[in-house]
Amino acid sequence: MNLQERAKAFLERPIPEEMDYVPDSLSERFIAEYAMNREVMLDAELAELLEICILNSEITAQQKQGAEREFFQESAAILRAIQEEAHQDG
Repeated sequence: MNLQERAKAFLERPIPEEMDYVPDSLSERFIAEYAMNREVMLDAELAELLEICILNSEITAQQKQGAEREFFQESAAILRAIQEEAHQDG
């Protein structure tokens, strides 16, 4: 599964019931942009916001268990892959 397919699959997965879900979060926006366009254009400010989203997902994953942990781990992994790809292209 390539990164775009992985991003689409992530957006389609059910939100864990116990999770305090924030619709249309910045993390979700980055993933949705990639799922739709197979790229995310990053200027300096957006790159900084993406890094904050990655760190937030990683820290949250460490604090959670079960489905919530898996959700945030996958979010962080996809965001990190988007970041790495953007750095290679830019």
